[in-house]
Amino acid sequence: MRSPSNHLFNRTDRWGFTLVELLVVIAIIGVLVALLLPAVQASRESARRTSCTNNLKQLGLGMLNFENSKKHFPPGEYKPPGVPIGGGLAWSAWFLPFIEEQNLHEQIKFKADMRDSPNWRADLKGPTNTVISVYLCPSTSQHQSNRDAEGRLTDFNNDGIFNPSSGEGMACIDYMGVSGPSKDTIHPVTLKKYGDNRGILLNLDSGPPCLSSASECTAKVIRLKSITDGTSHTIIVGECSGRGVQDSNGNIPGGENFNELDGAWASKSNVAKIKLNMAIDGVSAINPPADINWREEEFFSDHRGGVNVLMCDGGVRFLTDGSDANVYFALCSRDGEEILGDNVFPD
Repeated sequence: MRSPSNHLFNRTDRWGFTLVELLVVIAIIGVLVALLLPAVQASRESARRTSCTNNLKQLGLGMLNFENSKKHFPPGEYKPPGVPIGGGLAWSAWFLPFIEEQNLHEQIKFKADMRDSPNWRADLKGPTNTVISVYLCPSTSQHQSNRDAEGRLTDFNNDGIFNPSSGEGMACIDYMGVSGPSKDTIHPVTLKKYGDNRGILLNLDSGPPCLSSASECTAKVIRLKSITDGTSHTIIVGECSGRGVQDSNGNIPGGENFNELDGAWASKSNVAKIKLNMAIDGVSAINPPADINWREEEFFSDHRGGVNVLMCDGGVRFLTDGSDANVYFALCSRDGEEILGDNVFPD
């Protein structure tokens, strides 16, 4: 019998990739990843910005409910009797029941220093140590050196413990109450100074004077009827993310004022006047450069191109980096009667 040919089993050719072909495939994959990565990152930032917007919408709904209940917006600042001004509380402490934080609100002793027990605890379990998710923007990546990535003020003197009455370990906020334009800002129509406390969440000096540590004082409260510029054209809260403590050097060591806990949600310092003007200061109040961050009162975020702001009607809008100073000063004033066009906000 003729044996079958075995040439099929003895072929010398082989199937596979050469080294050059493999390198080409790897290069193509690398190019595709490089092209897709920015799109993925942009998609993630878009989701984070949407989450930030939702945070502010929740704050806006709370503001309207507060006003409906109390017939005025919350006081920007409040100092209990016998408490140093640095231990006063902000709007964001009074506001807790209106953002579904009733239990936390009930733990706060409003007649005590917000830096002391029972409000503050060294084990970080006090109410003013508690991180509140709706008060933090998920896009925040830049932090002042006195704030950690978890959203709390750090151990200021690096002694390994959180010291009583220092504010160390207090939980932070990325949303700042706006008390108006800086008092020396020139009104674009009248050409006179705006004056102080022309916004919504005002400073202590808008109310009865705090003459000593024994006096009790609270900021003047604002009613809806006082917003003559219109609720949709008046900012009540804006982003100023990553704050820790007041720092005259931006974020350069040596300029810290540890009595002014700007970034803590319970601290009365979570209220600010908007000051910076590109025409005068050389930088805008919206996303100024790193050496100015947290140095002056301004808007700041890690969103690309601008910041989210909450209007008095509960709407959330986006102020771009290039917004004219007269526009954001007008939006921070409740009764300036400035004339704003239809292109204040991008579509």
